[in-house]
Amino acid sequence: MSEYLFECLKKQKRKLEKMGYTVCYLTVYGSQNYGLELHNDEYQSDIDMKAIIVPTLNDLVKDSKPVSTTIDTEWGQCDLKDIRTFFKTLLKANPSYIETIFTDYYIVDDKFKNEFDDIFRLREDLVKVLSAQFIRAAYGMMCEKEKALFHPYPTIKHKIDKFGYDGKQLSHAYRLWYLMQDYFNSNNFKNSMHPNKSVIGELIDYKLNKPTLEVAKNEIKEVMGKAKQFRDEVLIDIDEGKTDYSIKNYFIDLSQTIIENKIIEECRK
Repeated sequence: MSEYLFECLKKQKRKLEKMGYTVCYLTVYGSQNYGLELHNDEYQSDIDMKAIIVPTLNDLVKDSKPVSTTIDTEWGQCDLKDIRTFFKTLLKANPSYIETIFTDYYIVDDKFKNEFDDIFRLREDLVKVLSAQFIRAAYGMMCEKEKALFHPYPTIKHKIDKFGYDGKQLSHAYRLWYLMQDYFNSNNFKNSMHPNKSVIGELIDYKLNKPTLEVAKNEIKEVMGKAKQFRDEVLIDIDEGKTDYSIKNYFIDLSQTIIENKIIEECRK
């Protein structure tokens, strides 16, 4: 499966480049990163990607709005983000962005390899510094999943009509709950991305809408209560006033270096 993922990434990068984008980093995000992808008669997991785009000199001179859009691919969706937007969101400790610098499934354009080597080297240090923001962001995402669990959004209305809830949202909420606990017990985000084998079956059952509606209601209520208590207790122990946030500036400098290198390359042509 991993070879197939890399082939999909390479193919998508070529497509984006033909569209005129400079892709410095392309990564898989979602179920493949957690070991929760499914490919059977009941469920086929998409391969969703996030592409970091470097602006051109023309974009900067015209002060064009940074790219932030989603396009459909033959495997799922690809979220295109200007590197400036990507880093701003990453440095707010959004879990879905943090995951993209820890995934095993990515490709880096050779021109920007040195900068991404630094990002990978410092990624655990970054999460540690952002631990308070991370716990808030993870809990905030759980609240979004709770809201979506029973809401008939157009893309999930068929599940709401059939089961009364969207099990994928319940699975995500519990996965985030386990991620929060595992990270604060280990201080290792890379390992915490993969749920313990003892709960994989549970998360997949949620994803497939196996619990009844009544059970789903009780499960989301229970996990949200636990997560809120955990969030409050953890934040009490974190003295944010003594946190050295200089690493955030270093990451911003890296993004600026990537842009500068792109502009230098353009000027040499």
